Amino acid sequence: MSAAALSALLGAGLVAASHLITLLVARATAGADGPVAAPALAGTYVLKVLLLGWVLLTVPAPPWLVPGWTAAGVLGALAVSLVLAARAGARGTRAALGPLLEARRAAEAARPETPGAPGDTDDRKQDDHEHG
Repeated sequence: MSAAALSALLGAGLVAASHLITLLVARATAGADGPVAAPALAGTYVLKVLLLGWVLLTVPAPPWLVPGWTAAGVLGALAVSLVLAARAGARGTRAALGPLLEARRAAEAARPETPGAPGDTDDRKQDDHEHG
């Protein structure tokens, strides 16, 4: 395998590993009592940043690493990760709001169409505006 492909895979693998850790922490804290998820995810983020910083400062780069291709792998994996997260968020929002929206649509459909009361027309507002 070429150095460029290995470098791109390394970049994509770093993003995938970070995303997987976040998903595992979110799953583990989803059913917990109280507000546990936000602090756990924030702590995970800090831990990931410190760990990645330590690796970048202490582990020497392998000779086959091509920085441009590593960056391309990171950016590609980030784009895919963001698209998947947006789709999952939209799906979750639709699932959560679906019953509410259906109930609202049903209530609007069941409401009889009543004409406005005499004098409640836009003509009255226009007359008030012209004479006022």
